[in-house]
Amino acid sequence: MKQRVSFRCSECGFESPKWFGKCPQCGQWNTAVQKSTTSNRVEGTTPSIVALSELSQRLEPNRLSAGFSELDTALGGGFVPGQIVLLGGEPGVGKSTLALQICSAVSQKGLNCFYVTAEESLDQVALRARRVRCANQKTLMIASSSDVESILDELHSCHLVVFDSIQTMRSVETDGYPGGVLQVRMVAEKIIERCKVLGTTAILIAHVTKGGDIAGPKLVEHIVDTVLYFEGERNTDIKILRTMKNRFGPSGEIAIFEMTENGLKELRGFVKTDPTSQHIGNCVTCIIEGSRAFIVQLQALVSRSKVSARRVSNGYDITRLLMVMAVLSKHLKIPLEFHDVYVNVLGGLKITDTAADAAVAGAILSSFLEKSVDVAMLGEIGLDGRIKGMSRLRTRVEALRKAGYLKAAMPVSEGVNGIDVVQFKNITDITEILGVSHRDARGTVGKS
Repeated sequence: MKQRVSFRCSECGFESPKWFGKCPQCGQWNTAVQKSTTSNRVEGTTPSIVALSELSQRLEPNRLSAGFSELDTALGGGFVPGQIVLLGGEPGVGKSTLALQICSAVSQKGLNCFYVTAEESLDQVALRARRVRCANQKTLMIASSSDVESILDELHSCHLVVFDSIQTMRSVETDGYPGGVLQVRMVAEKIIERCKVLGTTAILIAHVTKGGDIAGPKLVEHIVDTVLYFEGERNTDIKILRTMKNRFGPSGEIAIFEMTENGLKELRGFVKTDPTSQHIGNCVTCIIEGSRAFIVQLQALVSRSKVSARRVSNGYDITRLLMVMAVLSKHLKIPLEFHDVYVNVLGGLKITDTAADAAVAGAILSSFLEKSVDVAMLGEIGLDGRIKGMSRLRTRVEALRKAGYLKAAMPVSEGVNGIDVVQFKNITDITEILGVSHRDARGTVGKS
């Protein structure tokens, strides 16, 4: 055995073989702590090598249902024994409520669950449990502690454990304050090591920074199996759970919930539109998130500006909105530079699918020309004004048909069945769909 001496920063965890006065990573002074490690590597050991054909014959592990079919789908079929899940989100979005409801669903099957809270008292957790109607679960144990070692010693025959939150837990084996880089890293490593050995699924609730990223070292996101992000606007009850990373299933999937008085309720086949009435400034489209299609309604308001024009977007990327407006101004000669433009995605959703570009342009033109849109619009807009095709067209068309929309405008029409298709290939074709010729649209000035 060989002993190695190194120095570690007590603030950020930076390690160096030599002593340092000022940490080169975080810039703090006098934080170097000497650390001695012993190598226990046995000479002559060889790695375990197994043929891929033998591994493919092994049975898939039995997955643990989260109690929400939408969440199970987003996870790829449910939780895997020993899976480590990092759950992040803004304060008050419902992370603790979701975790408690998952524990309740697992506990109803007679399986042991452990909910560890280091932020709230036991009475506060009990109040939330009554609200979500899971206060009578006998196999759901609650603990209020920030000592990770003492909690890990109690994880015997436990199927699911929740740590709320990882930034408030601490390890006595390392220096630093709870929430510091060194403490968060050490706590995460200890939880992962213990839960992997026991085959216990763990949910680590994490705080987020002002920029919207999960707080703590980026290493935590790399060493966990799954990263989930829970988001939702404060003025709406619609909440979206996004799978940012998943080693046991596809990433990019989403699950949609609604916050009610009795906790979170999953929404299947989410459609936030009104198919019976299309007012001026509204346009419907179909977006793809993960493997699922969602019908969304985009709203736009264009009004004459007396000062510098404003551009406001809620739920749609502001940079892409500016690009669409520039294309409209260039190719249709519409004076949008003298108008305020507001764009909103109905329901508080945030969309990234570029196939919504045509619907954004349609909503803007509908408000500017004061003409209603009676068709759904799908397509990506290029800088040259052309409208491009999109992936998974059949899935989008089927979702529109089920939602009651039997007419859609898109750049392609081959292979589309079930709805009437209005084909458009250029940004100028949108004005024709609105019943205004391209030349008339150039001279039109929207009313305030």
